[in-house]
Amino acid sequence: MTNQKSVKWRSIIGLTFIYIAMWFDWQWAWGILFLLWVIPDIFSGITYFMEPVEKKENPILYWFIIISWILMSAYSIAYLFFPEWKYY
Repeated sequence: MTNQKSVKWRSIIGLTFIYIAMWFDWQWAWGILFLLWVIPDIFSGITYFMEPVEKKENPILYWFIIISWILMSAYSIAYLFFPEWKYY
C-alpha cells in the first residue's frame, strides 16, 4: 500500500488564477470562475454554498443558487465589454 499524495494541479492553477485576477483587478475572471463552478454542479445535482445543497432535497434553493452563479458570471464577463458598469 503506497501513501503517495497526488498533486491537485487544477486547484493550484485556479488559486494562481485568482491571485493574478485580484492583482490586475480583472472582474471578468470571476465570471469564468463562476462558470467553472456552476457547470459541474448542474451535472451533479449538488452545489456548495456554505454547505452542500442537493437538487433532490432542496430544489428551489438549489436552482436559486445556480441561477445566482450564472447571473454573477454574466455580469462579471459583461464588465469586460461595459466597464462603465463598475459603479452599479
